[in-house]
Amino acid sequence: MHPHVKAIMDETGETDPIRAVRAKAREVVLQFVEIFGGEPPFDLEAMASLRGLFVSREAPQHSPDSEIAPEGGRVVLRINRNRPLVRQRFSIGHEIGHTLFPDYQLAIRCRKSPDRDWADPNDQIETLCDVAASEILFPAPWFGGAVEGMAISGSGLVELANRFAASPEATIRRFVEIRTDPLAAVFCSWKLKPTEARRLAADRHQARMFGGDPAAPTLKLRVDYSILNEAFRSSCADHIPKDKSMPFEGSVRQAAQAQIACDATLSIDFGTTSGEFRTHAVPIFTPEERIGPDGAVSVAVVVQPTWFRRPCQEIIKPIASAQ
Repeated sequence: MHPHVKAIMDETGETDPIRAVRAKAREVVLQFVEIFGGEPPFDLEAMASLRGLFVSREAPQHSPDSEIAPEGGRVVLRINRNRPLVRQRFSIGHEIGHTLFPDYQLAIRCRKSPDRDWADPNDQIETLCDVAASEILFPAPWFGGAVEGMAISGSGLVELANRFAASPEATIRRFVEIRTDPLAAVFCSWKLKPTEARRLAADRHQARMFGGDPAAPTLKLRVDYSILNEAFRSSCADHIPKDKSMPFEGSVRQAAQAQIACDATLSIDFGTTSGEFRTHAVPIFTPEERIGPDGAVSVAVVVQPTWFRRPCQEIIKPIASAQ
């Protein structure tokens, strides 16, 4: 474990690094509210300044999103202002997260891609800075109140994101994490299976040697990653395989092609579990190089197993479906 992660665990008395970071991020939010008042969405550039970061108008030099760097006796925060505003806000929250750790001001800290390895100590810090950003964008007293008892719908999730000036992707992740009913958020983009991508690369190499142009396999909407809350893990499935294809129909098709939030019941085979799920699909930010067939975009899908219900706040599986 990174020694700076261990340091904040010792400071907070928490045995889990995520809880330790959330506790410190909540302190930042409370300090900001005590000084400036108000409610979310907060002015994150003002919060960054409160944390001792000098907000620059320059573009990041080492990251496509954001960075902090020691410069002229101060720590400079640079943000890619060409990114969507909600992405900029998450990036600022991420950089504020760095200030929760010791010695943040001694080196350049760059926001990295989401492909991280928890075994890498530096990636531990990056992942926990995203946790801090989530706590800052969706502070518990306000976000918890908004989510409690909320009827789930694609349009409702978009409205929730707008209310907190956050991306649908970040909002859905946090929403699923704190709900107590079994939910999973599945984030999908248009791509080939890894085996198809390797085969295509090999075929193209052969084509360069012997001529011809190999036909590319068909792109499908496939799982990039998923977030499963504890209720879903304990009563439905403990993981959803990466690169698994999603059925391109119903709410998923509407969200990808028409780019509108939509709800429907779909039959889905996740490999580890299958059946009918209530799905709430929302289009999400898609780089141009990841646009799918006919202009289809990436999609976040919140899935609820239809075979669960919650009388008296309990999750019960019907006897017939357990046979």
